[in-house]
Amino acid sequence: MQIIESLESLGLNEKEAKVYMALLQLGRASAYSVSEKSGLKKPTTYVILGELVKKGLVSKVPRTRKQLFVAKSPDEFFALAEERLAVAKKALPELMAMASGEQPKVRSIFYEGLGGVRQALWYHLNEMKDKQFVGFYASPHEAAEGFEELSVQWNEELLKKGITIRGVVPEHPSLSEWRNRDSKYGHSMKIVPYESYSAVNSIDVGDTFVRIIGFRGLQAVIIENPDVARTVRQIFEMVWRTVPESVPDAVLT
Repeated sequence: MQIIESLESLGLNEKEAKVYMALLQLGRASAYSVSEKSGLKKPTTYVILGELVKKGLVSKVPRTRKQLFVAKSPDEFFALAEERLAVAKKALPELMAMASGEQPKVRSIFYEGLGGVRQALWYHLNEMKDKQFVGFYASPHEAAEGFEELSVQWNEELLKKGITIRGVVPEHPSLSEWRNRDSKYGHSMKIVPYESYSAVNSIDVGDTFVRIIGFRGLQAVIIENPDVARTVRQIFEMVWRTVPESVPDAVLT
């Protein structure tokens, strides 16, 4: 499922991802073989193969008596996705100018599922290079399956980009391992009693956006607006000044 979600994040729908994966495993194959491997009906498989051919991810094998298909290699697929992103980014300044107008507008983006939460976590990471997120982070003990592994991947990506975190977190045994990693990642956390703060959602702030992630339901919302981000950051700073630096022993045991 994680592979399918990764392919979905690159622009494929679930059925297209299944057909592409089946064809990768089969090598050269007929639509019938792909249908059998992917578990999709043959007419559906024919249609999806046609769509993947249009997207440049699948090729028809020439000069064969029986129509055969072959999938582009994954590295070619990812290179193609990066090329398309580079082309799209060229229009970003003009689009941002259209979106901004005279006053900053509030733009909300909703994400769902593990793949969606990944997109939310990776939102504007390049723009945050060598900067810092601040926010209120929750305990992962009630998080949906796959979330904690995703959190590790995200923190490793932050480390590569020189991004740190300053946050307020609850006192909970499930976070002891994370607190032991803080020095590795360059994070600074203040811990508050679980009775006072036991949220299952995190709220953090980048330069121009606020991100809310629900650990249990794997849902996320990005609020893109510099004024909103500044307000939430000011609220965080007020709370940060009131929380003592001491770390309860219970967290580290």
